Amino acid sequence: MSGACWDLNPNCRSKAEGAAKEPCPSFEQKKSCWELDWKPFIKPLSEEEKMIILEWRRDNCPECPAYKNHQVEIDLMIKSILSEI
Repeated sequence: MSGACWDLNPNCRSKAEGAAKEPCPSFEQKKSCWELDWKPFIKPLSEEEKMIILEWRRDNCPECPAYKNHQVEIDLMIKSILSEI
């Protein structure tokens, strides 16, 4: 098992169902969520879509098993997304 977010999280939908059905830029680029620069993905979205992503991250990231070992990095990722809203 690698230290990637999709391996640390047994509930990763992209890994379970495939990126075509459950797209995730992190999974597609083979970078853990805390390693990915989310700004290029967030910038072109509508304000409503940005809020959905931010709310999902704030609600779900702290529950993810990867958060335990990467809390600082994941919190910085969430702040980076927030800066785009």
